[in-house]
Amino acid sequence: MGRIYKEFQTANTEVLVILGETIERAKQYAQTLKTPFPVLADPDREVYRRYGLEKALFVIQRTSSVVIDQEEIVRYRKRSTNPMLWLQESREILFFVNNLEKNA
Repeated sequence: MGRIYKEFQTANTEVLVILGETIERAKQYAQTLKTPFPVLADPDREVYRRYGLEKALFVIQRTSSVVIDQEEIVRYRKRSTNPMLWLQESREILFFVNNLEKNA
């Protein structure tokens, strides 16, 4: 996601990563990966539950990409159990965002 972050900014879009971890782990994640976007902590996993991201087989964390517009309406959501698809998914989300206004 960081590789194409500037493209998201050009599309007037903000990227956030939410970890179901402590604030300390979120900071460590951001520092280790040198993310250009905010990494937030959700230690009580409220956001994860809200979007149905319970663990698969009790060990594999489901992830989700969500686009929420300025009126707080969810316009796009894609769940995954393979976080390694982020770059491919990031391009898909960027395409969706770039075409969102055209389809509104």
